[in-house]
Amino acid sequence: MLANVDFLRAGAVFSLLSAITTAILIFGPNPVSPNGFEATQALHSDPMHLYKKWVLFLHPQFAFLAALSAGALLGKRSPALIIIALFYYAVWTITEITQQAYLIDALNQIWRPAYLAATGTDQSQWRTLIVGLQGVSDSQYFVLLFGFSIGSILIGCAFVRETGLAKIIGYTSLTIGTMSLLAFASYYTPLTGTSSVIQGWYTWLYPPVQIGVRLLLAFWLFQQSTHIANGRIGDN
Repeated sequence: MLANVDFLRAGAVFSLLSAITTAILIFGPNPVSPNGFEATQALHSDPMHLYKKWVLFLHPQFAFLAALSAGALLGKRSPALIIIALFYYAVWTITEITQQAYLIDALNQIWRPAYLAATGTDQSQWRTLIVGLQGVSDSQYFVLLFGFSIGSILIGCAFVRETGLAKIIGYTSLTIGTMSLLAFASYYTPLTGTSSVIQGWYTWLYPPVQIGVRLLLAFWLFQQSTHIANGRIGDN
């Protein structure tokens, strides 16, 4: 991968956008939870219910493109770590946007309206699809959480090999990846002893840490682009 000024500055913008979308997902308003299955299906026409799904559709794309930009620099020193990290980040990104596509399109554009319009046996069939999607969506979360965990750990290891601000980004990414992997183990394996630690992490520490490291990455990428620009005459 070739690092140039335009690519690094684009990565800085994408990292900034990923910080903004992270803040929206964590702190943005949530819809009032309806009471009962029937009322829940009417959410398909509620913009407040759908907007975070659209944000989740875009967010991993921003984060992956920022990581790709960083990898263009870090890959020179840590090629194996970066290639494998970007593979796992790609797994996370593709899985999460697919998960949200199911929720935005299949569930809220097709199945819920069809359920509300149907009667008798037809309605029962639509209900089966709606209920079954929960298992599909959770299985996708299984994959995306694992991909995000491993990708964050490996790219963190690559950043730690650098100096200055990059090293801070590295240790922060390592922490996020490790805690995400512990969350994965707590959710999907018998290793549930860390459940209270995971809950505390996501409640109190994860929001500022994740938003902060994305902002730091944006600043670092822009800083690196400026260094390259200053080292080239008439070539961006």
